[in-house]
Amino acid sequence: MLTETSNEYILLGIGNALIDSFVYNSEVEKLVKKYGLLPKPIDKDFNKINEFLNEVSKYPDTLNVPGGTAQNSLRGAQRLLPPNSTVIFGCIGKDEFGKILRRVLNNDGVRTEYTEIDDYPTGVSSFYKLSNNKYFVRNKGAATQYNLEDLKSPSKWKFVENAKYIYVCGFILKENYHIVKEIYKHALENNKIYATNLSSVKLVTKYKYRMDEMSPYWDIIFGNESEALAFAEMSHWNTTDIFEVTKKLAQLPKHSSNFVRMAVITRDARSTIYADQNGTIKEYPIIPVAENDLIDDTGAGDSFVGGFLSQLIQGKSIDECIMAGHKLANYIIRQVGTQYDSYDSFEHNEVNY
Repeated sequence: MLTETSNEYILLGIGNALIDSFVYNSEVEKLVKKYGLLPKPIDKDFNKINEFLNEVSKYPDTLNVPGGTAQNSLRGAQRLLPPNSTVIFGCIGKDEFGKILRRVLNNDGVRTEYTEIDDYPTGVSSFYKLSNNKYFVRNKGAATQYNLEDLKSPSKWKFVENAKYIYVCGFILKENYHIVKEIYKHALENNKIYATNLSSVKLVTKYKYRMDEMSPYWDIIFGNESEALAFAEMSHWNTTDIFEVTKKLAQLPKHSSNFVRMAVITRDARSTIYADQNGTIKEYPIIPVAENDLIDDTGAGDSFVGGFLSQLIQGKSIDECIMAGHKLANYIIRQVGTQYDSYDSFEHNEVNY
């Protein structure tokens, strides 16, 4: 039962409720040609994509696992938090993929407060290879239909009021910015930690004006190097020095002085850079991984965020937050898709910070 002092569901996530579908069948190239899907990300011709997704989902060797930035991060965070620490909001269809999301997230310990709708299918991103190159097609489906009425319903809003940390996926800036605004204003007015992610270069370049509107509310901003440099270019900072860019992200104007803003930028196989509003800046090496152990980087950045937040919530040092993020990411890249099933028994190499 939630109370004003409850630490249950201390971390709330809001984002696109998606399935990641990994297709291994050799017939996929024929289907791509059949439905006229060019071998690049497509999310416009929903009818063709849905037909394609319906066909590939029937292949016995297709792997369907939860995806979506917020879902991936919260599943990782919950692995390192006490039971009943995380809750996720999103919108799904009344279909088999929606059932998979509920089942897997609940098994991972994340409470699912999904809204189910009839008119749209659960969102899916389908990954496949052609000539050893990785491509995907996507239909966000029901994920785009989450609305303010759902968010403000008493059964949902009580979790917003209870949460002390709120992580909002950057990707929902496109269709659900009204929800983002409601959340970051609530966080400011109620002295809560608001974290988000730059999410993609395309999002930064297309929706920078919305990021500028919301950046004074950021307590923690995550991103990768390409996204951070895109933000710098759009901001006319006239620098490509990633250390300087990370520092500038941390020192953007901020409404609240109750929490020192953090900017955390990952650099793939090189390092992670941390900066805060007070001028602190530090580079952290990643945990090395042998090339033959590197399977798939889908969800690696999301899992890093989950690890970082899990330790911050528990009052750990920044060094410990970064290490937890690196450990989760190091585990995720050794398999296909964002799956945490064997994480507890995985032995990590240690890196001294």
